[in-house]
Amino acid sequence: MPLPRRNFLRAGLDRDVYSIVNKLYDEDTKKITISAVYDAIKRSNSSLARRKKKELEDAIERVLAQRSEDLRGDEEEDEEDEEEAAIQAEEARIREKDSFLLNRQIAKGWKFSASAIGSPKMGSKGVESDKDVEMKNAPTETNGTPVVEREKNGEPKAKRRRSEREPREKKEPKEKDRSPPSGVSIRDIAGVDATLKRLLSCVWLPLRGTAAYAQMNYRCDFGVLLHGPSGCGKTTLAQAVAASVGVSYIPVSSASLVGGTSGESEKNIRDIFDEAIALAPCLIFMDEIDSIGGKRESAGKAMEGRMVAELINGMDRVAQNTRDGKNVVVLAATSRPDTIDPAIRRRFGVEVAMGMPDEKAREHILRSQARGLPLADDVDFLALSKMTPGYNGADLKHVVTAAMNEALDRELNSVLQRVTSLQPPNDPIPTSDSQAQREWFLLEDQSNIDWAQITITMAHFTLAVSKTQPASKREGFTTIPDTNWSHVGALHDIRKKLEMSIIGPIKQPELFAKVGIKPAAGILLWGPPGCGKTLVAKAVANESKANFISIKGPELLNKYVGESERAVRQVFTRARASAPCILFFDEMDALMPKRDDNLSDASARVVNTLLTELDGVGDRSGIYVVGATNRPDIIDPAIRRPGRLGTSVYVGLPSADERVDILKTLYRNTIPDVSAANATPADVLELVARDKRCNGFSGADLGNLMQAAAQSCLERVYGMPGVEPVINMVDWEKALSEVKPSVKDIHKYEHLRSKGM
Repeated sequence: MPLPRRNFLRAGLDRDVYSIVNKLYDEDTKKITISAVYDAIKRSNSSLARRKKKELEDAIERVLAQRSEDLRGDEEEDEEDEEEAAIQAEEARIREKDSFLLNRQIAKGWKFSASAIGSPKMGSKGVESDKDVEMKNAPTETNGTPVVEREKNGEPKAKRRRSEREPREKKEPKEKDRSPPSGVSIRDIAGVDATLKRLLSCVWLPLRGTAAYAQMNYRCDFGVLLHGPSGCGKTTLAQAVAASVGVSYIPVSSASLVGGTSGESEKNIRDIFDEAIALAPCLIFMDEIDSIGGKRESAGKAMEGRMVAELINGMDRVAQNTRDGKNVVVLAATSRPDTIDPAIRRRFGVEVAMGMPDEKAREHILRSQARGLPLADDVDFLALSKMTPGYNGADLKHVVTAAMNEALDRELNSVLQRVTSLQPPNDPIPTSDSQAQREWFLLEDQSNIDWAQITITMAHFTLAVSKTQPASKREGFTTIPDTNWSHVGALHDIRKKLEMSIIGPIKQPELFAKVGIKPAAGILLWGPPGCGKTLVAKAVANESKANFISIKGPELLNKYVGESERAVRQVFTRARASAPCILFFDEMDALMPKRDDNLSDASARVVNTLLTELDGVGDRSGIYVVGATNRPDIIDPAIRRPGRLGTSVYVGLPSADERVDILKTLYRNTIPDVSAANATPADVLELVARDKRCNGFSGADLGNLMQAAAQSCLERVYGMPGVEPVINMVDWEKALSEVKPSVKDIHKYEHLRSKGM
């Protein structure tokens, strides 16, 4: 049934919408939403369908709100009717009880049991029932009857309706603190000087330099978008800037704006902007804005699209409704700027990118995080910064925390040893506990610990770095490897080319800029398998101290449409955020096959996406792409043109002299602690490497040869106590007889090389 319209505004549009809402409720008792009513109007009512969508939605919202109020009023009337029925039942019970009053008085005078006269309120054994107990405890008059409020005509007074009762005191909403954040300052920000300077100019001037804007008669509508990988310090930087500006500050966690009922999320967004306009000059900081400002075409619910529209409307109202000299700046942070709706992103006139800190920035961050700690004289922050490539600000904070815990742990261990040595033998210690529990039981009394003498040394920091895993590695990206040029034997010509193409422009960019040399856009390493292409790429990354992202070709491929292309774009986005960065594609032929009629559409889209990213349409400054493959003939020719991977470096089989260098390097790196007394002589290694049976051996084959010789040595001395295992010529001879070259088609690679591949 349609609900009565009590205080409803009977405007023509609202009245027509109200009739449609009642019709929908008659057809379906489920909750009716704004979108459902709007669709019904579009289907059934041609006159209303010509109205503007915003006007219709506002009318529907008013009607649904009025209907909810009507429904609550009817529910209250039903409750009041139930309360009146209960009052009448209670009065009937009291009248029935009063009818037996004379019998009870006679029984009391003659001292008869109430059960003898059949009182309906006594049990068969003369025991009072629960209702009698209630009546005894109720307020009574002098004759024992309950007190009942009555009218002048003797009728009981009706219970007051809820609307007639005194209104309950409404609790005033707790006033929110909108003062600038305390406990953080721009002095605590380190390693992001360029980002901090740009952010201050975009936020401080509109909020504090209002006189200049007023003099130039210019209305400021600044929106600043701060984006970068997680953990790089976006939130901390925003709080420090807000503290330095010193105006009203409204921090907003975007996820907290999402409400549970229809329209609540939009109202929360409107309230934030209304409050900012009232408090102007004011700074709004929206963290993780992508959670409420995602692209509308990919929205799963209508509410998400309405929130985007309300956010756009709020930013427009800020630009229109603020008074001269009372500006409002919206500062938003996200780690996924590509997922934000374009209409919202357009309203952020300034985008500030925060990347991964370089070596100098890491040193400043470590100094800032360790400020005030008891540090030893041997702590070298410059050396620590070189040990932590690929670490962001949050990772470096974890390093400092881990170093402090290491210092505390060593002090506790020393105290534990001292307490254990002084422990009386008869002192009771729980014998059923484990050894660790027994040790910590001894440390319950902390009077033996002198916290003031604890200092953090370089050894503590070094151990903390080894125990802290950077966030980029946890997210699937590789940091700078431990491989350096000492792990690479031979390949001197290739090393020189890479130093001039990648390492030099990263370490000394001004020197190359003076002669007009631009960094190489990309390098393709190709050659037989096992010749050290991947090893060289890792050594280049370590030598240049740039961030390093290693991508195995097939791992970007996905069976779902569009996912492979998205993975390629994500890799380059992360590389731009980590610049300077070396992006290494191993087994590149899996990602870049030739485009022909036999290639599937999915593979062709991946090739096109990769070519677009390599073409430098976006910002590729500071990104160095290195590809490796042993099938250069099946790679798409477009990848090898200048501007992409235009420099090709052939990594072939080593010569005899190079095999000597490689074998010595492998032996030195595999057995680093061997003494001169039991080491294989260098002339033996040279003799083995120059043996004719090693012709055609790659670097991987030489590593396999050494493993076979070591296995033969262990088999020879196993079970002979006191005999030192030394790899001698007998072991090398056995290994040479077992290990064969793995490269069978070297002539194909030589042919490709002669053709200029």
